[in-house]
Amino acid sequence: MVETHWDALRGREVRYRDHTWELTGDVTVRDSGTVVSLGAVQTDDVRRRSARLQFDVAGPSSLNPGSLGDVFERLERDGGTLTLVVETDGRRYRYRLTRLAYE
Repeated sequence: MVETHWDALRGREVRYRDHTWELTGDVTVRDSGTVVSLGAVQTDDVRRRSARLQFDVAGPSSLNPGSLGDVFERLERDGGTLTLVVETDGRRYRYRLTRLAYE
């Protein structure tokens, strides 16, 4: 597991499970790069619960957790699917949002 911060994510809002989440920029990469977990705070509830949005790799290869840096490129929404796109060393990786874990 590797923890980092992608400042370009901080403050971005996403909708998931009928709630609005503001990303903190805190990132955890797990399982040899196949899972990316983003820190988030629920903004449409007065409790402002903290959670981790879990993205699973959507392709044959994944990030190398040993050399992350600030590799965030964009978030894409296709219908009900949210995809995190990251790019490093000329390679592009796509991760689909699959679950949420409250902290």
